[in-house]
Amino acid sequence: MARQWSYWTSNKLQILGDYVDRFNLASKSSTERIYLDLMAGQPENIERHTGELIDGSPRRVLAAEHGFTRHVFFELPENAAMLEESLRKDFPDKKFRVVPGDCNETIDGVLAELMPFNRAPTFAFIDQQAAEVDWTTIVKIAQFKSTLAKTKAELWLLVSPVFTLRGIRGTSSERFRERVTRFYGTTKWEIIQRALDANAITTNQYRDEMTNLIRFRLAEHLGYLHTHRIPMRMTNGTTIYDMVFATDHDAGDRIMRHLYKHAAEREPRMMAEARRYARMQKEEKSGQLSFFEPPAVPVPTVSGDVLWQPTPHWWPSSRPWWAEFSTSTSPRPGQVSERPTVAYHPTADRRARGPSPSASDRPTA
Repeated sequence: MARQWSYWTSNKLQILGDYVDRFNLASKSSTERIYLDLMAGQPENIERHTGELIDGSPRRVLAAEHGFTRHVFFELPENAAMLEESLRKDFPDKKFRVVPGDCNETIDGVLAELMPFNRAPTFAFIDQQAAEVDWTTIVKIAQFKSTLAKTKAELWLLVSPVFTLRGIRGTSSERFRERVTRFYGTTKWEIIQRALDANAITTNQYRDEMTNLIRFRLAEHLGYLHTHRIPMRMTNGTTIYDMVFATDHDAGDRIMRHLYKHAAEREPRMMAEARRYARMQKEEKSGQLSFFEPPAVPVPTVSGDVLWQPTPHWWPSSRPWWAEFSTSTSPRPGQVSERPTVAYHPTADRRARGPSPSASDRPTA
């Protein structure tokens, strides 16, 4: 059965398709180019309001005009076989693998098999829902490429504090908290959670802080030169999740900035169309059918330069409330070291693989 998605998923996948094409065009001199999709999804997807088919990430990537040479699609066993059958039928000449199981458990074997190509340009799409992917998995992908390579694997990661908060306040809170700690690779996120619970920050600030924390760790712990976020908003304007991009490559940075601005331009029109279709469906359910579809609402075109601007990450501990809620807590299951996972690279030059800094200079979140 096809899974339903909303317009923000279509917008996200449009960014993916556009970026993949440009990524491979920019990397065409490389004989090998690797794509990792950590949660590839079902073979069939439809838009919730229009009923139109949506090509998921595997199809968009395999159909790209300028594509990768190797593709690995990770998916849970219940969907993996169907996904592979569908893709083999439609893309018989493409080189890809569908790996069933939890990507956190299967990533080691996949990266070991790809080790002969560890200088190849690599892009990882991490389309989780809340906190399914472990920080250790992200680290393994970031460290996959040879030290002779000029850049690390690029990461495009879904971060949803909305779904994270829902899980934390759900019936299996303690177990979910352990998952969140595994995702961030630190318990520092709990400081933000305590600040929210004490009403020291708003829910909007909570979303910003939780998204910033992963950007901070990608930049300051893994040494990524550029990180960006773009919010994906529901029809009421609430951000349902952010897409966080991490790269060492200046070209990748420029391309994604450009695509984020275009996505921001598309969003108001997509939101208006979603509201229109929702109104039509509501009238149909109530029996108040109209002879004519409600007209499309004209949406003023606003430049992406106005709607989206890159913003730097900040040090979480710079927040005025941070110290107040930084009371020590006993280690939780799944907690990992608070120290940087790899040698720390100064923000001014993360390309250099220098020695680790002194304890006083080391990142603390």
